[in-house]
Amino acid sequence: MDCIFCKIIGREIPTELLGENEHAVAFRDLYPQGPVHILVVPKRHSTNITELDQEGELAGLFSLITTVAADFTDGQFKLQFNTGSREGQSVFHTHAHVLSQQSK
Repeated sequence: MDCIFCKIIGREIPTELLGENEHAVAFRDLYPQGPVHILVVPKRHSTNITELDQEGELAGLFSLITTVAADFTDGQFKLQFNTGSREGQSVFHTHAHVLSQQSK
């Protein structure tokens, strides 16, 4: 598979992980759209959020989103999922954008 996020998760591409749990990892976006722009990515490859298991993967993803937002923002942030190329998805591995104008 030639998925950049799978390669980051598999440690084939080095990056600083800002958080990790059983189901997800978090790291800074390579092309930030603001002072805080963190991606939270499920470990299992899926194309978009609708493919995640709600009780495990989705819960784990949102748990890490909550942790990252608490650790790296001042409590005010945007959470964004893009699903499909028309809606701005450019990497077809589910991922959340945590964006904030103010870091902690």
